[in-house]
Amino acid sequence: MKPLPFYTRLHIWLQRLVRWEFWPWRIVYIPVSVYWFFLAIRARGWVFFSAANPCMRFGGLLAYSKSKVNQLVPEKYTPKTLYVDSSETVEQALAEVAATNLKYPLIVKPDIGERGWGVKVVKTENELPNALSSHPGLKLVQEYADLPMELGVMYSRHPQEKNGKITSIVIKDFPKVVGDGKRTLQQLILDNERTRFSYHIHAKRLGHRFCEIPKAGEEIRVVHIGNHMLGTTFFSGNHLIDAELEAVFDELAKQISDFFIGRFDLRTASIEDLKKGNFIVVEVNGVNSEPCHIFHPGRSIFLAWRDLFTHWKRIADISIANHKNGVPYASYWEIRSEIRKHRQKLKMQE
Repeated sequence: MKPLPFYTRLHIWLQRLVRWEFWPWRIVYIPVSVYWFFLAIRARGWVFFSAANPCMRFGGLLAYSKSKVNQLVPEKYTPKTLYVDSSETVEQALAEVAATNLKYPLIVKPDIGERGWGVKVVKTENELPNALSSHPGLKLVQEYADLPMELGVMYSRHPQEKNGKITSIVIKDFPKVVGDGKRTLQQLILDNERTRFSYHIHAKRLGHRFCEIPKAGEEIRVVHIGNHMLGTTFFSGNHLIDAELEAVFDELAKQISDFFIGRFDLRTASIEDLKKGNFIVVEVNGVNSEPCHIFHPGRSIFLAWRDLFTHWKRIADISIANHKNGVPYASYWEIRSEIRKHRQKLKMQE
């Protein structure tokens, strides 16, 4: 696979420059970091957010166990899941998958990881060994919730409040390209207004297929993980927030012990099913989650900063209240060590 011509790389870079949703998060979060500093002074703790969700390590910022959180979610909302320990051989894991009648496709993800790190979609049994051996440690093997809609619902409840509220809903539209019988898969990805921004990632995953010429009308889904940095479009669904929907998520969240703020990533058949509580929770995120409606195409970064400030104030209010109720703040040095480990993992992934 030949490297992209300089003018193509330059064109993509210039387009990214005017679309802030594709900027590196370190740049987007500069104003938020300043605001966080003042919140930390008010909370009297540099890592105050670690008290937001006592059920998650560091409040769910990073290095928390997905398996432990998953087991707190009521079974009716979770996909069929198998936990594969690092001590098990691939052969033992394959036998367990067969014994529990897990149906393909499957999702394999490390117990500890954020922002889609290490998540694999396994379509056949032949692909499973590579997915299981790609990362050490405990892994979750889940049935893929093949439902047409994926959403992220941000929920929060102050410890002194009887009921919680929904502060953000995002509707995810996965990127796909449609063949014309002329262009290669590589060209289709580069010509797509969203997948081109994450071309370097798609090249690693699909590079072996880049020379293929899809048939006219053939639809190819480029990614199966709802991450906007991979090309998934995030549409604001805040117009869906009402008392009926808040009651559904209030009932769900209250069944998760010591969970106060975070995002439910879920799949459902329709908005009607969502309001009836008919959905599958793919993942529960803590304070590492964002109100992802801010990434709605064309939305101003100033509005995004406003919503992020509001979101972090909510985290601070909940954390301070929990701290007063006896929940300790984590050690600054402990979380700094974990952040370094996390960065090393990201480098290994590149």
